Amino acid sequence: MQSLFFFVIALAILIAIHEFGHFWVARRCGVKVLKFSIGFGKPIWQKTASNGTQYILAAIPLGGYVKMLDEREGDVPVEQLDQAFNRQSLGKRTAIVAAGPIANLLFAIVAYWLVFISGIPGIKPIVDEVEVGSPAAFAQLMPGDQINKINGELTPTWSSVNQAFMTIAEQGGTAELSVLTQDIEHLRRIEITKQSLLTDEPKSIIKQLGLVPMLYDLKPVIGQVIPQQAAELAGLQTGDIILLTDGQKIDSWRAWVEVIKASPETELTIALNRDNRLTTLTLKPNRSEEGHGFIGAGVDATATAMPDALKSELRYGPLEGIVKAVNMTWQMSSLTIRSFIAMLKGELSSKNLGGPISIAQFAGASADKGITAFISFLAIISISLGILNLLPIPILDGGHLMLYFFEWLRGKPISETVQLQGQKIGLILLLTLMFFAFFNDLSRLFGL
Repeated sequence: MQSLFFFVIALAILIAIHEFGHFWVARRCGVKVLKFSIGFGKPIWQKTASNGTQYILAAIPLGGYVKMLDEREGDVPVEQLDQAFNRQSLGKRTAIVAAGPIANLLFAIVAYWLVFISGIPGIKPIVDEVEVGSPAAFAQLMPGDQINKINGELTPTWSSVNQAFMTIAEQGGTAELSVLTQDIEHLRRIEITKQSLLTDEPKSIIKQLGLVPMLYDLKPVIGQVIPQQAAELAGLQTGDIILLTDGQKIDSWRAWVEVIKASPETELTIALNRDNRLTTLTLKPNRSEEGHGFIGAGVDATATAMPDALKSELRYGPLEGIVKAVNMTWQMSSLTIRSFIAMLKGELSSKNLGGPISIAQFAGASADKGITAFISFLAIISISLGILNLLPIPILDGGHLMLYFFEWLRGKPISETVQLQGQKIGLILLLTLMFFAFFNDLSRLFGL
C-alpha cells in the first residue's frame, strides 16, 4: 500500500507539471483552455474558474489532459475564433505542444538542484584493495588512498567517483586523480577506454578499473522483499534479523549473501530474530542464469549506522548547483535516449523496460530512503516522461511536433485524414509499448 501511495503521489506531481506546461503556454498564446485535468475517468473533485476553465482531479491517475478551444472538436462562437487552438500560428501551436515535455525537463533541473544544494550523503572514496594487473594497479593506486578529485572536480563520495568515471568512459580518455595518501596529495592517471555503459548486466566501472571501495559490514536485516520470490515464499519479512543458516552464525549481510549465492536450489534452515522472538523457517534459493543462488530480498541499510570515519557528503552552492543540475539532466536525458535506441536495435534487452508496477516499487523504496532520494526519483521519472512524450509517435507530443515539421516543409497542414490514420497507428504503438512494460513488470513480480 505504501508503494501504491507514493506511486500515485509521484504520478500526480509529474503529470501536473507536464500538463501545466501545456496550460501555461496556451494561456500566454491567447488560447482558451476549457479543461485542465489530472487523471482520467470520473472526477473526484472539480472547480470552474471565473474565466470558464474547469479544473478536474479524476479517479484514474495514469495521465491527464488540457482541453483547449478547437473547431475540430466542436462549434466555436464567432467572437472566440481567435482563441481557438487550430487558428493559431504554426509557431504558437508548436510552443504549446512542446511545453509539456519541456516542463518535465525543467522540473528535473529544479529537482536535481534541490538535491545538490541539500547535500547527498555517501561514503568517502577510500580504496580498500587494488586488483593485481588492473588499470588502477598500473596507475599505482594503493590501499588506503582517498580519491579527492577527478579531472579537477571534487569527489567526496564513491557515488561522485563512479559518476566521474562514467562520464569519461562515454568518450574514452584519461582520468587524472588527485589522491590523498596519509594526507599527502599525489597525482595518478588512469586511461579509460571508450565503452558502452548500456548492457543488460552493467558492471560497476569502479570494479572494472580494479578498485575495491572501503565499505562497512551491514547487519543481516531484511529490507525489501520481492513478491513471489523465494524470500517471501519462505516467509521472510521486512525487519527480520538473520542469526543462523544451517547452524552457521551470520554476522553480516555480506556473509549471508555468500551463503545464499553458494546454495542454489538447496533447502536452508534459517534462524532469525523477529520482534525479539526466535523464529525458524526453511528457505530454498532460486538459481540464477549464472548458477548462483538468489532469494529476492534486499538489506535494510538503515539498520546499520555508518562509521563516522567513512561519512561524507556531496554538496554544491546555489550557483554551482544550477550548472550541475543542468549537466545531470542532460546526461540522464542522453542516457534515456541511447537506451531506447539500443532496445530498438536489439543491443539492449526490452526486459529493461519498466511499467507502473516497477515505478510503484521504486517510488516506495525511494520514499523509504528519505526526501532527497524521492526527489531524485521524481527527477529521473520526469526526464523519462519528457523524453517519452517527445518520441515521434502520433498521439504523443512528439508525433504532433513531427506533423508540424511536415506542415512547415509543405507550407500547409497535413490533411485530417492522414492525421487520423496516424493517431490510430500511434495508439497501437503506444499500447504495444505499454503491454511490453506491463508484461516485464509481471515477469519480475512472478519470476516468469
